[in-house]
Amino acid sequence: MIIYRHEKGAPLTSEEVDGNFHELAARLKALEDHPGMGEGIGKVRVQGHHMTLIGTFGTDFGTFSLPVPTLAFRGAWQPQTPYRRLEFVTHAYGLYVCVHDHQSQTWEGERWHEMIAPPPHLSPLLLYEKATLPPQAPLGTQALFLDEKGASLIFFEGKRWHRLITGDPL
Repeated sequence: MIIYRHEKGAPLTSEEVDGNFHELAARLKALEDHPGMGEGIGKVRVQGHHMTLIGTFGTDFGTFSLPVPTLAFRGAWQPQTPYRRLEFVTHAYGLYVCVHDHQSQTWEGERWHEMIAPPPHLSPLLLYEKATLPPQAPLGTQALFLDEKGASLIFFEGKRWHRLITGDPL
């Protein structure tokens, strides 16, 4: 306990002054041995493409923009073509996304991540119009569909046909 002269109403003795210094030194040693926790991250708020960090003591550490990947569909893979990360191609009836930027020479599978595996047995895609589209097909069957919107790759999900890229039912 620290003794104050104004509370005592008289000058402090040398033992009381030494006692005050001893008390303060003990408190300082305790703080050095067990420092208090600093402010940490208390809340993370994400709204759209922005993230805000709020500290445990309420400090606003700021709002940061989050990266937004842009996906591009490039069609069928071609040799001698520059490809960028996150671009999609088709190759051997499969769908692949580019893992890192590169200039294609020959098909190198380690540069691509398989998104949709090629079917185990390849068969040609059938071409349908609205009038010729069968109401039933095996699950996962793919075909080409021709209508006023042009040609679309379609698939059968077990109950109905859908456009592959947009998912729109036919």
